[in-house]
Formats: sequence, C-alpha cells, structure tokens
Amino acid sequence: MTARQVDDLGAMYLAAENDRVRTHTAALITIDPAALPGGVLTVQRLRALLRERLELVPVFRRRLAGVPLGLDRPYWIECEADLEFHVREIALPEPSNDELLREQVARIFARPLDRSRPLWEMYLIQGLSGGRAAVLTKIHHAAADAESALGIVAALTDTTAHPRRRPPSSSSSAPPANPPGMGAMLLRGLGAVVRQPVRAVTGLPAALSGVDETPVFGTMPGARLIGATTALLTRRRRHTPMPRAPRTSFNRTISPDRRIGISDVPFDDVRRVKQHFAVSVNDIVMAIAAGALRRWLLDHAELPDRCLTAIVPVSLRTPGSGPDGNQLSAVVVPIPTDVDDPAARLGVAHRAMLSALRDLGTIAPDALTDTIRIVPPAFLVRTVQFLTRLNTWAPLTPAMNVNISNVRGPQQPLYLAGAKVESIVPLAGITDGLGLNVTVLSYHGRLSIGVVADRHQVPDVQRIAAWMGDELALLIKFAR
Repeated sequence: MTARQVDDLGAMYLAAENDRVRTHTAALITIDPAALPGGVLTVQRLRALLRERLELVPVFRRRLAGVPLGLDRPYWIECEADLEFHVREIALPEPSNDELLREQVARIFARPLDRSRPLWEMYLIQGLSGGRAAVLTKIHHAAADAESALGIVAALTDTTAHPRRRPPSSSSSAPPANPPGMGAMLLRGLGAVVRQPVRAVTGLPAALSGVDETPVFGTMPGARLIGATTALLTRRRRHTPMPRAPRTSFNRTISPDRRIGISDVPFDDVRRVKQHFAVSVNDIVMAIAAGALRRWLLDHAELPDRCLTAIVPVSLRTPGSGPDGNQLSAVVVPIPTDVDDPAARLGVAHRAMLSALRDLGTIAPDALTDTIRIVPPAFLVRTVQFLTRLNTWAPLTPAMNVNISNVRGPQQPLYLAGAKVESIVPLAGITDGLGLNVTVLSYHGRLSIGVVADRHQVPDVQRIAAWMGDELALLIKFAR
C-alpha cells in the first residue's frame, strides 16, 4: 500500500499536543429531524450514512503510523473504520437548554482523540429543545484544515431531504492492505536522517529572515536585527513591523478544561454593513470580535493601552490541490481593541487586514514553520512543547493574543441523513499563551460564531460570543 506522510503543519499540530493542549477542530451541526420516521435521527441511521459514504471521506479511514525512534514524521495508513466506536449517541438531561448543550460540547471537545485509531469522532446529541438534535464531529487538525473539513461536511450532507444513494464500491468493501512493516518504516526514517542536514541548511535563511516574527524567538533581544539582516542578504521581502502584543488573562498556560460560547447573526446584516462601509466580511468579523474583546477586557479591568493582535488563518487551497491535509498560511493582525467608536474600529480593522494580506507569506506562522523544518523530527515534540511553554513566560511579550478565523460555508440549505441542517458552528483549539479562539462560519443566511476558551481563564466566554452580535447591531445603525 502507499503510505502518505503527515505534512509539516500536521506534524506541528501533533507535536503541540500534551495533557492540556488538544489540536483538533470540530463542527456542531444542529438539525431538525421532524421529517424523519418518528421525528428522530437514530444513531443506527447516522452510522448507515457513514458506512455508505466512507469512500468519500478518506481521512475517516486513515490512522497514524509512527517511524521507529521518531526519526521522521509519521505516516497516514489505511485501516478499518470502527463506526461503533467513532459514532456515539448521548442525550442531554431534561429539561435541556442552550447552556447544557454548550457545557456538554465543551466536555467532549476537551477530550483527546485516540491516536491508535483514525483521528475523528462523531456524537449524536439528543434532547435539544423543540425536538431538535445535534451532531458534533471532531477531527484532528493534522488530518484536515477548515477547507477540507467543509469538504467532509459536503460529502456527508445533501441538498435535498432525500439522501443520495451510492452504488456499492468494491474498493470500499475490500479490507485495507497490510501497513508497512517495522523494517520498512525504519528505512524511511534513516533516509530522513540522511536528508535532514540538507533540509536544515536550505531552510535556515528563511527561518532567520523571519525570526523576529516567530513566537518566543521574536521577543528576544537582537531578533529584529537578525531578521532584517538575513532578509537583506537573501533579498527576501520584509513584512510590515508588527506591534508587540500585551499580555492578558488568556495568554497564560492553559488547563485541560474548556468552555464554549455560541451565537449567530443574520448574514443579511453582515452584507448590509459590508456594502455601506465598502469592506469585506473578514473585516467585519475582526471589528466585531475586537469590540467584544474590548467589552470583556473593560469588564475585567484588563483593557491595555496597546491593541491586541490576532493570528488569522488564510487558506492556500486551490481548485487543483488535494482535499486533505493542511494547505494554509496565516497573517498576524493588530485588532482595534483600543478604539472605542464602532465605525472607527471597523475602519482600523479594514486597513490592518489590507496591510496584513499584502505581507502574506512573510509573517510569523510561515517563519515558525521554516524554523520547525530545520529541527530533526526526533526532537520536534520537545522543541514545539518548549516553545509553547516559553511563550507563556511573563518577561516575554506574547506574539499574539487570540486566534480569529472566518470560514465561508455552504450557502444552500443542507440535510444530514434526511434531517434539515439548521446551523453549523465551528470550534477550534487553544494552546498555551493563546487561550482564546474565535471562529465564524456562514451558512444559509446566518453567520455562526464559535468561541473556545480555557475554562478558568475565560469562564464567561458566552458573553464574548453574544457581544459580537451586539457589536454588529451597532454597525447596523450606521448602515441604515
């Protein structure tokens, strides 16, 4: 069989995990099963759908295979998908409410995925108010980024209430081939050891030219001088210098526990603001997130004089690129938490995003990847763990304060196993020094907001999610 190696970003996500940090993502899909037999989506029906469409979701049938002694990045190998294990059913206690749902989702999201199996899980959550249900799907970021995760949603859903039927496939029913043996994997690892010095030497100039925008290293004395000098010698384009981020309550070492905030807003309101101010949807997301964070910081007597900074993922996936793995970069953007006026805040966010996108490919996340590439795979876990822990060290300023992501989802109504999909809420992980993540996704006339935080650092995270809606309402007043 052909084993596919985990990509560089995937290896970083795997290396970053420990007993507190989880690097999976999730989608909480709320459904109305009223049209199904008995008005209920059963776990048997959901498993039957998965069984029929597993061929469309290759990552659901791949597990990790490590290289002996950690000499190289692990590989993805094909295996059987045990749907009895991966697809589970739970029920909320009665009477249920949104708070109980968020609490249950937070508990599930905080649990690690089993690395001996394909890195995904699906939970059918029964007992939501009004006879509704929810399907929570977790998948490791090493296996799929946001765009490929949307591809999974597309494979499992339909545009009508009648699920499409796929003819039986001989390839999907055939048992997976035997995985590479220990000897073959060891040979691959030894080959990587031989290639590593070349990989390190060729990657060193790129790593040094961006060292001042690398988390932890960028805050050390002399980092900016080294980065600028190396960039000049190698003729690499330099980024716009970034302001250093202040440290907040959510920029410390995180715990294993999570809290979830969920809200949504009409996409027509977003569109109205977009047209009135001639900005992008992403600008609006940044502005309302900044406004909500400003409220939270004021409420906790923590608002710094300097603006916060956010890391914003940017997809590099093209129509001809493969559907799996990670094909993304990111930009580091100052977010105007220091601006009081909502309209002025949107203007600052717009200009900051324009500047950051011009610098795409020359900022911190790429510099960090370049740095990791020169690290021998056998030391990757120790290196990543050291850097993330060092990023919480008080004498150093954090490279960024919060992760903010905007994903364009499907605009037509969808159905899951015949049940109407009401909303799709995205959830993403947090790490040491970056204990707050805001992700939004547009779907069929709504913009769903999912906020993940450390349970102890931001116990009132639902207020941040709700305040984002309030901030949009303030902008709507200008657009009338």
